[in-house]
Amino acid sequence: MAGRFGVGWTLHGDGSAPAPGRSVRPDERLSWPLTIGLGIQHVVAMFGATFVFPTVMGLDANLAVMMSGLATVVFLLIVKGKIPSYLGTSAAFVGSVAAIRAAGGSTPTVLGAIVVSGLVMAAFGILVHTVGARLIHRLFPPAVSGAVVLLIGFNLAPVVSGTYWPQD
Repeated sequence: MAGRFGVGWTLHGDGSAPAPGRSVRPDERLSWPLTIGLGIQHVVAMFGATFVFPTVMGLDANLAVMMSGLATVVFLLIVKGKIPSYLGTSAAFVGSVAAIRAAGGSTPTVLGAIVVSGLVMAAFGILVHTVGARLIHRLFPPAVSGAVVLLIGFNLAPVVSGTYWPQD
């Protein structure tokens, strides 16, 4: 199946879910039903990231869709299609945007803060690339990073229900 549809994926093991501690490499895929299921999960996560976060922050969701699409195309070109991923917007900015808005900040101030945050995140990305991912795994093991993501989701749920749903 490698090379079909212009993609060089091969089946991971027997196509079933990987064993604990094993990963699916970028050039591998699971069985088609599992791959489609994960794709649907990815679309649901993408919707939240791309539409909900900009709306909650008072920004234009259309611009978020365009920029995330552009970022995804650039990403796919960089990795030569070996890592199928969609780059949506980030929840990392919601707290700071809420604080800026509460202090009377305007949209240009919000966008400037997001650009500065993006530059800081890029600097940390370069640091991790240079030092290695072991540093991140040592500081934030999977149990810690998973719990943080879970808490972020639980804390954002009331914000979404109070801000996004009434506008939808």
